[in-house]
Amino acid sequence: MTPIRKMSKDQRQAAILQAARKVFVEKGFHGTTSRQLAEAAGVSEALVFKHFPSKEALYQAILRATCKQGGDQAMEQLESVEPSTTGLVRLVWEFISHILGSGPDEEDRLLFCLILRSLMEEGEFTRVALEGIPLRWVQKVRQCMEAAEQAGDMSRPIHPELAGWFVHHWVSGVMIHSLPCQPVIEYPLPRQELIHQVVWFCLRGLGLREEAIVDAFQRLGIECREKTDSAGRESDSLLPEEDISLAPGF
Repeated sequence: MTPIRKMSKDQRQAAILQAARKVFVEKGFHGTTSRQLAEAAGVSEALVFKHFPSKEALYQAILRATCKQGGDQAMEQLESVEPSTTGLVRLVWEFISHILGSGPDEEDRLLFCLILRSLMEEGEFTRVALEGIPLRWVQKVRQCMEAAEQAGDMSRPIHPELAGWFVHHWVSGVMIHSLPCQPVIEYPLPRQELIHQVVWFCLRGLGLREEAIVDAFQRLGIECREKTDSAGRESDSLLPEEDISLAPGF
């Protein structure tokens, strides 16, 4: 690889971080050597250590850079959601639309591969990654579930402390199966309808009543329309008139 030259300090650090991420994905934290990191970045080991005093420091810098992207704006949007039945539907819809709205690009694949590598090793990358917006999103889901239950919109709800994590893990699992360039599972639905199915599955799984879901979607500007199922029968479906994307970035 051509050595990195004539860069500012920030540019040099960013280039090293970008190269190092791919090495950590391929080798894992414990399997990666400082020499491999330097070779991937096209610089000497001494230069790597000039910017990052240790492999651990470089790994932490990657983690911070990854978790920081879009964090402030996403947190503001998240805090704007009022605890309510409609708020719960909005949180779930926007999260799922954000994660599954399009196929994963290279950045998505790198992030999820780092997470999977972390889970197979020390877990630190994943642990810290979940402490920011994901944790606050889970807490907001809990608040909204409690409000929905008080409003009488829940039927046999699961424990509010678990609800957000269950949705998060389920949707992340769907995304992980889409990471290969040729997805492991080809869902027999257009992407927008797949999003609808996952949203409906999650909301009903949380215990939200069907009529409450329909009412909340209407409040959010999502129209109930008639569609034809695979057997040719007409059935109610909730399909968005337009994208309402205020999803937290994780």
